[in-house]
Amino acid sequence: MKKSEINLLLNVLLISSIYFAVVGFLQDMENSANYGGIDLRNRVVGARLIKANYDPYFFKWNENYSELFLDSKDYPNLPVSRVTVPPTILLIHSLFSDLPYKIQRYLWTIIQWFLILFSIFFFTRSVKNKIKIKLIWIISLFFIADSFIFRLHVERGQIYILYVFLFALSYYIYGLNIKFNRLLSGVIIGYSSVLRFPMVLIGLPFLICKRWKFVIGQIIGVVLGILTSFLFVDYEIWRGYFKAMSIHSKIHLGIIEINTMRYPHIDIEDMRDLWIWARLPITDSSIQGIVKKYLGIQISTNILLISLIISIMLLIILFLRIKKQYENYNFIFLSSILIILVSELFLPAARFSYSNVILLPIFSLIIINSEEVLSLLKK
Repeated sequence: MKKSEINLLLNVLLISSIYFAVVGFLQDMENSANYGGIDLRNRVVGARLIKANYDPYFFKWNENYSELFLDSKDYPNLPVSRVTVPPTILLIHSLFSDLPYKIQRYLWTIIQWFLILFSIFFFTRSVKNKIKIKLIWIISLFFIADSFIFRLHVERGQIYILYVFLFALSYYIYGLNIKFNRLLSGVIIGYSSVLRFPMVLIGLPFLICKRWKFVIGQIIGVVLGILTSFLFVDYEIWRGYFKAMSIHSKIHLGIIEINTMRYPHIDIEDMRDLWIWARLPITDSSIQGIVKKYLGIQISTNILLISLIISIMLLIILFLRIKKQYENYNFIFLSSILIILVSELFLPAARFSYSNVILLPIFSLIIINSEEVLSLLKK
């Protein structure tokens, strides 16, 4: 094909992807009006509980408490609540947790769209090739923003796109020609690590390549993130989080059975049916979930963690073999996000379809590193 024909085709695809993105946004706003955002609800309730000096991980609602603390999807018979994020995430939600839930529902939908669009924008800013820029927008919009992956993510009120955004921001800052760019890039990844702990593994390829400023920045980000959290929550909240996660692991393994008993389905904060969710495609793609579903075998947490360590070691060995030829920062970031993807698959927890927003940085960095990736595949 001629260059003019390629550009015409890309322009048509780009316009189409933008059109479907607009349609997707309108559908997301409609879903926000019709469904309660069941995963957003438990985080909002958790943030409110922290501000009211309750333990968000073991709180059980009854009629003596305000409806502001009611997560109608919770199981009254279980010892833990549905809150599974660390206190650092709850502190983010506490910034607007005093708003009526209906407003928070629409606000979080808009924030998610802001995060995904700016994530794509940050990846394109490091590319001068116009074809690659268009391909990043087309693939990111068509396969992520316009797909059921993001419809599910927004409808549930999920937060994975925040981690993608922070990764994209770190990548963008790393490539800027400014003072302390690598240190600041590492600080952002360090902070993201206290929001979602597997993100700490991003530092491995940078450590191997001796990018010390990034590594030091990541350590600073982790320390600042943890210390800052103690300004607002005490040690007992963090201890409650880790204790609750061990119980959730047993629930996921089936050691602790879930009873069908639920809280009453009542109108909450002038919103109806907060417990209802959209019937969108959803699959548990974790190794543990896949093996259990198709083979009927329950893999223990210890085996999963050993498998995770072995998988990461194999990836590191592979990276060590090729790092001299592909030691540019684009390829290092691609390697780091691939490590995160592998780690998510081996975690002893469900990995539902909305977490596939992590494919956005993977697709983008493959396009950016297309020459290196093709060279590697030919070997």
